[in-house]
Amino acid sequence: ANGQWLYNRSHLIGFQLTGENNNIRNLMTGTRSLNNPNMLRFENDIAYYLKQTHNHVRYMVRPIFRDEEKVARGVQLMAQSVEDEGLRFNVYIFNVQEGYEINYSDGSSKKVAK
Repeated sequence: ANGQWLYNRSHLIGFQLTGENNNIRNLMTGTRSLNNPNMLRFENDIAYYLKQTHNHVRYMVRPIFRDEEKVARGVQLMAQSVEDEGLRFNVYIFNVQEGYEINYSDGSSKKVAK
């Protein structure tokens, strides 16, 4: 896509929430669109809520794999604020990229006509 990479080293729990950049247990292979704008939008909502309220948030991110595939089909993000009802979501984000067909078994890809 215009000389950009298909895949990013995607943080499961965003850097802005952990401050960890190289924790292998917090990284996955994700497409650019999985990472930004899709995951980033929800991470920004959490960061904004935390900054505004100084409350706590229970947060879970789970990559979803099919059978023995090496690349996740997507991620499930769940968040719930603890002290109030100010933040709550449970979403699934597909690990796809427009213009590409991904082989989730080995991570290879090919460009497809739009």
